[in-house]
Amino acid sequence: MASGFGLFFVGHTVPITHDNLTQVDPTHWVLDASVIPNYASMKEVALFLLPGSALDPNAALGLYVRAGNAEWAYRGCVHNAQPSAVMPLQWPLAEDGSVMSAAVGGQSVQIGVSLEAAADIVARESSSVGAKAEFAKRVGLDLFRYLESFQTQNMGSHIVVPANALERWYTRFQEKFRRDPDFLTRNTESLNS
Repeated sequence: MASGFGLFFVGHTVPITHDNLTQVDPTHWVLDASVIPNYASMKEVALFLLPGSALDPNAALGLYVRAGNAEWAYRGCVHNAQPSAVMPLQWPLAEDGSVMSAAVGGQSVQIGVSLEAAADIVARESSSVGAKAEFAKRVGLDLFRYLESFQTQNMGSHIVVPANALERWYTRFQEKFRRDPDFLTRNTESLNS
């Protein structure tokens, strides 16, 4: 590899360079995250190119997570134009909804880094941006449905609601999101619950 990279779990670990990951072939590295204490509480990972390092202009590093022998799930990438990025981990979940761990079924939870063609990664990133836009739309719709639930006065194209409605919605949203992080993405009918 012509370039060095590293990663760290935001707020939990010091940087871990590519030399400390298991290189499975010339373009793939793996870190067994289940050996890191409290890995399940870690929500974000930062991937970065080491100072003075550069990738081939047509290449990028993709970051993935998986549990056991499941498929690798893409989380984000870095490349020469974006040499560092913080990505959500969204750890794989067990059947009971808890974060998959070595204690559950003896499966390891892994972080994978892959050197790939930049065009392939950019296509994956584009779909990720689209998913974020759709998620933002669903959050907005959830807020709108909440505001509609008040005894409102309709004044033309305006809705009059209590002054603390946004604060009340946000508290409700956080509680609902804590209980069920997927409630917005499951289906559009769940927005009305």
